[in-house]
Amino acid sequence: MKKIVFYLCMLLALLPQLVCFADGTPIGADRLSNGVYSNVEVTSSSSMFRVTDCTLTVSDGKMNAVITLSGKGYGKLFMGTSEEASAAPDSDCIYFEENANGEYTYTVPVDALDADISCAAWSTRKEQWYDRTLVFNSSSLPADAIKSRSLGTLPMMCIAAAACLAVTAVVKIRKRKA
Repeated sequence: MKKIVFYLCMLLALLPQLVCFADGTPIGADRLSNGVYSNVEVTSSSSMFRVTDCTLTVSDGKMNAVITLSGKGYGKLFMGTSEEASAAPDSDCIYFEENANGEYTYTVPVDALDADISCAAWSTRKEQWYDRTLVFNSSSLPADAIKSRSLGTLPMMCIAAAACLAVTAVVKIRKRKA
C-alpha cells in the first residue's frame, strides 16, 4: 500500500509539468535551450511528403531544421503557400542537398514547434507547387530542451504536497472503514 501511495504522489507531482507541457501552445526558440537536437519528429500533411529524419538547431533565438525526405520527387521548397511560391523569386527557394546516403535534405527555418508551418514543395516530375503543412513536434525533444515546461518550483511543490495529502487521507479513510 505504501508503494501505491508513493507512486501516486510521484505521478501527481509530475502532473503540473505534463499539463503545462501539453497545453497546445506553440513553442518558440525563446523557450528552448540552445543546442542541436536529433531525431525530431515532424508531421506532414501529405504522405507524398514524408520526413524520415530531422535535426533541429536552436541558436541565439532562432531555429532551423535539416529535414530528410523519403523520396527525390521535390527539387525545391518554399516556406509559405504554393501561391506565394509561384510569385516569389527563385532565390527565395530552398534547394535540396544530397547527404552521404544520397537522400535529399533541406535546411528550413522553423518559427515554432507544435504549430502548423506552411511549406510549398516543387514537384520535379509534374513541374508544379504543392501545398504542404509541417509540424515539428516538441514531444520528441529531450526533457532538458524546453526551458519552461513547468508552472514553477513553488506552485508545483504546493500542488504535489496537496495531492499527496489527499491521497494519504483517502488511504487512511479506506483503512478505517475496512
